[in-house]
Amino acid sequence: MVPFAPGGTSDIVARILAVGATPFLPAGAVVDNKAGAAGNIGTAEVARAQPDGTTLIQCTIGTCAANPFLYGNPGYDLQRSFTPLILTGAVRNIMSVSNALPAKTLAEVVALARARPGTLTFGSSGVGASNQLAPELLRGMLGINWVHVPYRGSGPAITDLIGGRIDVFFDNLPSILPQIRAGTVRAIAAVSNERIPELPDVPTFRESGLPELAQGLEIDSWFGFLAPAGTPEAVVAALNAAFNKALEDPTVRQRLREAAVVPLGGPPSRMADQLRSEAARWGEVIRSNHISAE
Repeated sequence: MVPFAPGGTSDIVARILAVGATPFLPAGAVVDNKAGAAGNIGTAEVARAQPDGTTLIQCTIGTCAANPFLYGNPGYDLQRSFTPLILTGAVRNIMSVSNALPAKTLAEVVALARARPGTLTFGSSGVGASNQLAPELLRGMLGINWVHVPYRGSGPAITDLIGGRIDVFFDNLPSILPQIRAGTVRAIAAVSNERIPELPDVPTFRESGLPELAQGLEIDSWFGFLAPAGTPEAVVAALNAAFNKALEDPTVRQRLREAAVVPLGGPPSRMADQLRSEAARWGEVIRSNHISAE
């Protein structure tokens, strides 16, 4: 189950892997979309599913790192409701600005934010999305005061970025790349510790010259699968093996790369480590900035 509407990056990744893993699963794999409440509705439904390996949930930075801290009761408990299965892929993020903003570098954007506190705006695809959490993290790291403008998805935010109605937008590479290439928005920095192959001329945060960012900044939008808690270890191992085989398939890897997704994979413990580290990281950002979706 994908807890978001069809067509987004999360849905694309799940569908590519469902096709790729079908030869290695007795009954194959299909994708069911159940959107609502920032992914909580579909995720909570799978938490209540039979732990027999037939129903899995697509996990993202939102549902598996932010939502448990944003909502008093998202309908599930990450630690008690699920069994980690596999970390499947990640998408790089890019910080872009409106062409109406005079800043041409990250250092210049930060200088403007410091000179005009409370006036620069950054958009997001919704409260708790990675494109809100990244600038909130920078708020604390750099001591800047900018204003969050939430939207219902990346599309409307990109439209307003193009129109100059917001100043800054952090977004997944697949969504914003066409606008960067068309010149309707300006890429400022790759939110990773290495330059992104699709945009080799865009510097990283580490290359900004800002002392606070000398160690760099890496924020990926990541994806993985969870099974309901209580799923037998043998079933978890079999499912993990099936999806790892899919991720090793050259056709699957090519399709993921065409969608600007970095293929990952590995044992269930890698997904468990990801859940722990990301929840700790973003839980602190959410608490320290008093962010709530309710």
